[in-house]
Amino acid sequence: MKLVTSFMHAVWIAENDLRQSFKSVRHVVWSLLFPIFMMFTFSFRYVAIEPDIRFMSFLIPGIVGMTAMFGSINETMSIVWDKSLGVFDRILAAPVSSTSIIVGKTMSGAVMGIISALVLLIIGSMVYGVSFTNISLVLLIILLASFSFTGLGTIISGLASEPREAMMLSNLLRFPMMFLGGVFFPVEAMPMPLPYVARALPLTYATEALRAIEVGNMPLVFVDALVLLVFTSGTMLLGSQVLMRIMTR
Repeated sequence: MKLVTSFMHAVWIAENDLRQSFKSVRHVVWSLLFPIFMMFTFSFRYVAIEPDIRFMSFLIPGIVGMTAMFGSINETMSIVWDKSLGVFDRILAAPVSSTSIIVGKTMSGAVMGIISALVLLIIGSMVYGVSFTNISLVLLIILLASFSFTGLGTIISGLASEPREAMMLSNLLRFPMMFLGGVFFPVEAMPMPLPYVARALPLTYATEALRAIEVGNMPLVFVDALVLLVFTSGTMLLGSQVLMRIMTR
């Protein structure tokens, strides 16, 4: 019974965060415009003399993974605002456990990441005809990746002392990951030692798994999903510890 109550509190916190995010239509639109812009910008090879279908099949899964990253990390930035406005103190004054707060925050970040990724997946399929044979596996990879990115965002939000610092730290993480995570260029084509750096990033495995689903390479999907599960467990565990520390100060 206590477990169910804690879970319902977590759902309420996640729902409240998502409601606040969707109150501002401009916020949602602007968060999606960047990956859409990147998709159309890098698709210049598609509109060349001969459409490069193979390149678009490479690009769209990477853009979907990147969008999950941006959506998840952007949503966790609300933690910094809650911390600066004293929201955590008011929530903890209510009969809500700190675990429920942590789970709720990570749930809202993951949901936003999944929604953002699905929007780009639909656009990529409609505009460029890139389709996935196993949509359930795609959803699983996006889910695991979103929780991984949410854990990273929680760590950043916990370490930052104020919102501007959090945005700076998140950009220091997101933009290098965007170019090193195999979104636009194959990891194998990167000069040494960048491939080793890329293999330390969850976005690399998310994009690789999505491309493997597209071609039906199930063994690689399984390996990447396992690595993402490890990333998810590690980042969420560390993120929850950081968040617990700032809530109990």
